[in-house]
Amino acid sequence: MPQKYLPTFSDKRYFVGFEALKDRPKLASVIGECISTWSYVDNEIGGLFGVLMTTDSPAAHRVFVILRRSANQLEALAVGAEGKLSSNEMVVYKALITEYGELEAERNRLAHSCFGTCPDDENLLFTINVKHHVLWQAEVLPKLSKGDCSGDSHAGLKEQMYVYRLSDLETIHRRMEQLWWDMFYFNGYLREPTNPGRVAEFKRLLSKHGSGT
Repeated sequence: MPQKYLPTFSDKRYFVGFEALKDRPKLASVIGECISTWSYVDNEIGGLFGVLMTTDSPAAHRVFVILRRSANQLEALAVGAEGKLSSNEMVVYKALITEYGELEAERNRLAHSCFGTCPDDENLLFTINVKHHVLWQAEVLPKLSKGDCSGDSHAGLKEQMYVYRLSDLETIHRRMEQLWWDMFYFNGYLREPTNPGRVAEFKRLLSKHGSGT
């Protein structure tokens, strides 16, 4: 979804700094919405773990949370799913987990980046991961303090910077909202697989993500 700053946006001016979003309320709002919505997506992922462990209990959820790293949590989910879900349920599960992985990457980029904006286009957001920003500063600031202004001091920044359009961020948020609803309905069905309403919801999910077998 985002594009690297180089080479597509190399002609765009940017300001990267602590108050970059101060005068960009639309960008700030949708970033906040993405991060806030993602907390509830993660909440449904945790709920799914409890269902797959056949005990939707606080104890199961504590085990899932303590796994910490996303890769470990998804591995635990995969093991549980293989032992519990039917073939059609696996079709939906795999589609949801694939979407989760794609959107988690976007959430993490937004949650762990320094931001920049474009003086000439209020719909552009520049992002650079905090670790890359720190490394860039560690390389550049000592040189500047010694009066070494040779070369492009922003080269390292530009190489690691990504650009979102406001429409990109809005699309990401809509996908996150839809994933939450899909996870909510899927978990509801797994908790009540004989409930006619839940079965109807699952059939809609199955139709959306593939017919299964």
